[in-house]
Amino acid sequence: MNILSKMFKMTAAQMPRVRGFGSSFYFGHPFLDAWFAWFPLNQVQYDGAAVGEIYNVASRIDERKGLSWIEEWSKEADRVSEHAETLLESEHRFSAANAFLRAYTYYRTAHLATDPRNYAAQLEATYEGLTRSYARFAELSDVRMESVEVPLRSEGPAAAAKLRGWFFHTTNAAEAATKPTLLWLNGAESIAEDAYWWCAAEGIRRGFDVLAVDLPGDSATRIENSNILLDGAGDRGVLSAVDYALARPDVDSDAFFVYGISMGGYRAGRLAQIDDRATGIIANAPMLNASGVLAAVKDIHKMPREAHGWAYRMFWQYGIDTRQPLKLALEELVDGVWGRFVVDPSSISVPFLTMAGENELGHEGIDQAKAFHERSGSPAKQLRITTAAEGAGAHCQLDNFPLARQIVFDWIEDRMRERDRSQGASP
Repeated sequence: MNILSKMFKMTAAQMPRVRGFGSSFYFGHPFLDAWFAWFPLNQVQYDGAAVGEIYNVASRIDERKGLSWIEEWSKEADRVSEHAETLLESEHRFSAANAFLRAYTYYRTAHLATDPRNYAAQLEATYEGLTRSYARFAELSDVRMESVEVPLRSEGPAAAAKLRGWFFHTTNAAEAATKPTLLWLNGAESIAEDAYWWCAAEGIRRGFDVLAVDLPGDSATRIENSNILLDGAGDRGVLSAVDYALARPDVDSDAFFVYGISMGGYRAGRLAQIDDRATGIIANAPMLNASGVLAAVKDIHKMPREAHGWAYRMFWQYGIDTRQPLKLALEELVDGVWGRFVVDPSSISVPFLTMAGENELGHEGIDQAKAFHERSGSPAKQLRITTAAEGAGAHCQLDNFPLARQIVFDWIEDRMRERDRSQGASP
């Protein structure tokens, strides 16, 4: 590391952390450090990354240059992907599957920093790389998963559209016509493949099928079909995913759960308000008003260019005109698009778990999560705030995936035991 990079690192370390992260993991730059914790550190689990590989890449990144992040992770992804192909040619199928999964993580990590204004070519290239690598993992792995197309509820004369997703089949349940199933709802920066680390890998080992779908407003949906844009509060997409899940012959409608993270936490809370078909719903973390939680995003125009790139990515995802001044576009994103994301939890009638890290997107984030729980009409509601003392104080437990998964699946298993006891007591 040269002297300029060391000086930048020292200066950047004094900048405010990304909300929800109280400490540094490696990088001085708070955006890069948060991405590093989310991807790829969390993906070391389930063989999604290797410690030696990720720190080797990290040591090559120049924090002063946004393109450096994209290029270095892409180089590593290319290298590991080529290695996977060599392994496959040598008939080492299992090893090749693991290598393709690591290549996915590195393309995915690079993809995080791309946006259609500054890095359009890299956005497309990294997306092609990550989807190709994950498809190869799905093809070669012993994990049973299928690529699915979910019909989007049509409104008016619009042509029928399909949403992409993945359906993971349990390997730990007795052969039965139907299986307990968990629907995972993406965050604003997530894609369906990410479900593998959030809940799918553990879910299938615990006896659950898991469904993940990219909805209108998600980046993968925007890439795959630029004509599909978010409308209103986003109800149509979430309800379409539920429709699809419950129409499948292998889904147990009496053991159908929903888990949403980040913006998916809003979606989970919203679903609980407008639909009662789920056996139980987990929101990590729910919001009463997304605009209030994310109001600070409007200040991005005062921040470095890397933050501007993130904003332009959000504008692109939600179909906001980027020709207007940045400040006005930010107001449209926060007050206009996210301003429609409002939930009244008093009408919730299904079992509901509210989760949040104690530093959940600042005071407004954690305050809204607690208020959501208090106002919830659920007859069986629980609140779980994870703490920094548990190594889980960050937004959606981005600093402790194992604890988050444990809380989610233990709660679901408790609901299923209660259901079984109730059915057993019936005359």
